[in-house]
Amino acid sequence: MKLLVTSLFLIALLVIGVFATETRLMFFWPGCALLGIAGLVAGLRWKLRINFPPSDVCLASVLALTLYLLGRAWLSPVEVYAREDIYIFLGCFVAYLLTATVVSHPRWRVALMVVLVILTVGNLIVGFIHFSGNWAYHVVPGFVRTFETGRIGGFYTNPNHLAAFLSFVVFLSAGQMFFGRGGASIKLLLGFLAVAAVIGIGLSMSRGAMLGLAVGGFGFAILSFLLVWKTQRHLFFKLLVGGIILAALGGTVLYMVTNEQMTKRMMGSPAQQDVRLLIWQSAMDQHALQPVTGAGSRMFYDYGVTLRPAAMAVYSPEPEFAHNEYIQMLADYGWVGLVLVLLVLLVHLWNGLGFVRWFAMQKFPLTGQLQSHSLGFAMGACGAVLATAVHAGLDFHFHVAATAITGAILMGMLANPGFDSESHSSVKLRGVRPLSKMVLIVAALGSLVGAVHYAPGDWYAAKAHMAEKSADMHARLEWLSKAVERDAMNPEHYYQRGLAYLEQWKPSLPESVSKRLLGKAVVDLETACSLNSHRYLYPLALADAYDGLRREEDARKAVQKAIDLAPLYEESRMAMGMHYQRWGKNEEALKAYEWARDAGLQNRDGEMRWLDFYFPLKEAMKQKDGK
Repeated sequence: MKLLVTSLFLIALLVIGVFATETRLMFFWPGCALLGIAGLVAGLRWKLRINFPPSDVCLASVLALTLYLLGRAWLSPVEVYAREDIYIFLGCFVAYLLTATVVSHPRWRVALMVVLVILTVGNLIVGFIHFSGNWAYHVVPGFVRTFETGRIGGFYTNPNHLAAFLSFVVFLSAGQMFFGRGGASIKLLLGFLAVAAVIGIGLSMSRGAMLGLAVGGFGFAILSFLLVWKTQRHLFFKLLVGGIILAALGGTVLYMVTNEQMTKRMMGSPAQQDVRLLIWQSAMDQHALQPVTGAGSRMFYDYGVTLRPAAMAVYSPEPEFAHNEYIQMLADYGWVGLVLVLLVLLVHLWNGLGFVRWFAMQKFPLTGQLQSHSLGFAMGACGAVLATAVHAGLDFHFHVAATAITGAILMGMLANPGFDSESHSSVKLRGVRPLSKMVLIVAALGSLVGAVHYAPGDWYAAKAHMAEKSADMHARLEWLSKAVERDAMNPEHYYQRGLAYLEQWKPSLPESVSKRLLGKAVVDLETACSLNSHRYLYPLALADAYDGLRREEDARKAVQKAIDLAPLYEESRMAMGMHYQRWGKNEEALKAYEWARDAGLQNRDGEMRWLDFYFPLKEAMKQKDGK
């Protein structure tokens, strides 16, 4: 049974690591279903023999965090946003508990490490394809990587997320290389893998990951030297000198390989002018709305627009994420969420450090051996968690399923690093383990049901997007209708279908055809607005449909709603001018266009701009007055 569960778990991790590498869920569903099956098999087999007991305190902290996040997400204002968080939470809990129980034996964790090595090699190969000039390459046929050129991404769209994954592998490899079992060839390969992963982080040009790597590396080094001091003091100074030389050589090689790329990165985006500071300001403004429990799952998607600081550059795009997991936790889940996250982090690090101390003080005197897979994984996990905790202060890699679940696996390793129950007594919390098992069953079942229910709708929407790119409007509408039928709670499906109807409408059409198309557009766009009343794009499109139906007051209210939701955006201000112009209120239209000129976020070149309407209207008014 354990072999079956572990095999399913490892296959799920491999699928997730290759495909679930962006913030949307579409490519996560296959791995989510596999995780669900693995969790169900483990959960329904109520009693499984495990070699080492997990920490009840760690389990309790994760239970408290998971139940709170799921409850708050369930009560969030926008169901489709909450869904993105909920299924990542469920997947993380399943991965965490399986790692802490079924996959607690060193041989299974070695197998898990093999999967991570395979993923690392795959990421570096795809990163090389990017670095060779094919920056848009995506492993899924028909899809492209949309991130800017110049920074490798591997399987990930965002290079910062690739860097987060590679930092996990760097420390796990280092832990096994220095403290794990194995021959010289295995350790040499692990060392090479760690060096390659560090170079990959450098080529991703992620400054947050580099900072995390430095802090995690410092922590790993201090912990390693303390361990050697406690166990083999006669080697301490030799290892210290060797470690300093190795760090100097490694730093020199990394500098030589990545200096040119990092220099370009710093010149293009100076740290002292980093837009993150302003993004954090708007996230904290969202936090102030509901400081205790937050505004709800991923509500920064929309509040980042509504609360955009006026000081942000006029061409800075919508932030979507706070680029700081702690601040985003405050904004979306409040103080309760942040405190629970920090508690989980500290409890697991404490348990991991406790294992290292126990190994030095109790295990080593009995065996005289410092080489242990369990010790290597514990050391590596401590360094990796410290590094990613620092990196999380500058990025949002835990909003991506692949990195979030890999992080959960690291926490599972720390929750059960391999204490021998005969020589180690731990705190027992009554009811924690049965409750963990029940939550595992629910989380696994939820993951499986969610994948089966939502995956088709996401796939139909993706097919509609591809049809739009190929200008096949009939296919686009057909796929969108299937998406709406399959997932009636997703406002984006209704919005896209409403846009498709609007794009087919022309004033020259017969009145009956015109009313039919606009009527369908209104129904879809009103539904989108009702499902998500915070997204400014929905009332903007609805205003166009209302204007086409000659519903002037409804159209004006819709535009005003969009302005309230996106007060600094040129697009929403310009829409008011277009509305006035349609109704012949040219003076009001000119004022609205002039207001759009001073917007805090301006449309990019190639998109409609205020001047595209302002000057032709002004010229037409002059000609009319001249006549």
